[in-house]
Amino acid sequence: MSAEEIPDVQARDARRAAFRAGWDARLLPLLTAEWQASATIAKALGEKPATVLERLKDMLERELVDRRVVKAVPSRPTKSGKRPRVHTARFEAQFRLR
Repeated sequence: MSAEEIPDVQARDARRAAFRAGWDARLLPLLTAEWQASATIAKALGEKPATVLERLKDMLERELVDRRVVKAVPSRPTKSGKRPRVHTARFEAQFRLR
C-alpha cells in the first residue's frame, strides 16, 4: 500500500464508521430485551424492511443483537407441481438487544 492510498483508506473507514453510528443511533432506541420482528422495526423507522434487515444483520455480526427464526415458509411448487422453485424459501426473523 502506497502512502497515497492511506488517506483514501482512512477516509473510507471514517465514512463506514459514521454510517454505522448513524444507523446504530436510530435502531438501538427501538430494540429492547423483547423479541421484535424486523418488519415491525422497519415500520417504526419508516424505512424499507430490506434496508433495516441489512442493518440488523450488520449489528448481529458485531454481536449487538440476537436473532431467532420464528416462522419458516416452505418453498412453493412450480405451476406443474413437480419441483419447488429455487430461492423461494422465506423465514421471519426476530431481533432483540443482546
